[in-house]
Order: sequence, then structure tokens, then C-alpha cells
Amino acid sequence: MSTPRRKPGYQTATIVSDKRETRDTRTLRLVPSEPFDWKTVQFIMVSAEIEGTVVSRAYSIASSPTKKDYLEITIKQTETPTMSKYLNEIPVGSTLQIKGPHGNFIWDETVSDKFFGIAAGSGITPFRAFMQYVIDKKLNVKFEVLYSSRYGDDVIYEQELRELIKQIPGGKYELSITRDTHGLDYARIGRINQEYLAEEIKGFEDGYFYLCGAPGFISSMIDDLTNLGIPRDHIKREQWS
Repeated sequence: MSTPRRKPGYQTATIVSDKRETRDTRTLRLVPSEPFDWKTVQFIMVSAEIEGTVVSRAYSIASSPTKKDYLEITIKQTETPTMSKYLNEIPVGSTLQIKGPHGNFIWDETVSDKFFGIAAGSGITPFRAFMQYVIDKKLNVKFEVLYSSRYGDDVIYEQELRELIKQIPGGKYELSITRDTHGLDYARIGRINQEYLAEEIKGFEDGYFYLCGAPGFISSMIDDLTNLGIPRDHIKREQWS
């Protein structure tokens, strides 16, 4: 496995550290070779040569743009694990090719001071960046994130998210587990559904809603929110293929 020769529009980024988040999920800290600016929260394309084939995949930037010296991505190994397996095994000190930033999954705090995020699985990665951004900018906002995971031992950033939300005055973070909590006693049991959302979105009705996860989850959340009277133009989504 090796990094291919530099592709047009790409730059080199060095992996300077890593963190194992769960048994199959890893966060990589990257230092780009050239100045790199992005908005909260966009994504990058990552390119690598794997078994003789150049593979490119999109990953949300999991760190805030207030942290100028590096950016982070978090990778969960998938059922078709070509790139995700590679990034879960690549050694610290290696280089990748990155291109970006891309995407319109952006929160503009000058437009609304109310932020409501809903995530499933690895869709939580952008919301870590959102939390960091609110803390670093010392923003006075109404802020809530709902996170759904199948199992307690698959919860990404489990301890970190609880520590981050403590630093956001009035902020709220709620975890829902749909199968086995694996001892996470603070977690709610069950899916995020319309009945649950009806209670949680009180006070956010004129705010903006950010959804991230698999297509089926995103579609379900959009239906539930619109049924509750949230305008579609106040709902932004970032979904995995």
C-alpha cells in the first residue's frame, strides 16, 4: 500500500497522530503541506493507492476550523472496507493526498443562533467539529445534538462528547441506543422517532436542523421534522452512500 503520485488539485497531508475511538473506528490527525482553510463543517477527498488501484473517498472534517495547525477525520471500517480498512491500519507518519474543502453542510451563526443536530452511527463526526467550534468561538447559542447508535460499544467519541457539551452553556447532548447499551446507563433506549423529536425540538422551531447518517435514517428524520412543521429549507443533510 502506498500513496500515489500527487494528483491535480490535491496536496499531501501527513498523519501526525491517531486515536482508536472504537474497535473499528479511528481518528487521524493530518497536517497539510500547504495552507488549508475550511468552514464548519465541510469534507475532504482522500486519495490513496491500494493494491495498485487509486481509490478516493469523502470524509467529513471532524475538527473545528479554529484549530488551524491540523485537521482530523474519523473513519469507521465499512462492510466494503477498501479505503476504510486502509485508513484504519495506515501507520502514523504516513502521508495521504487530500483535496478540498467541499460541501455545503455549513452552519452560519450569523443567520441563526439555534442549532439542532441529529446523527446516526459515524454520522456523529461533523457534530464533534460543531461542538469544538461553538466552544472555541465562545458563541451564545441554543445547541442540541441527538445521536443514535445500535450498540453502546460502537458509540464514537463516547466520553469526549459528554465533556464537550459541558463547555457549551445551555447545550444538550442525548444518546439513544437501539440494541445493547453495553453499560452506558445514561443512554436512552430506542430509536429517534417523531414522538421523541416533538419533545426535543421545543424552542428550536425557528432554528436550523443538521442531519448526518445513512440515507434511510436521513429520509426518516426529514419526514418526521417536516411532519412537525419544520420548513424543508431549515433542514440540511450530509448522508453516506
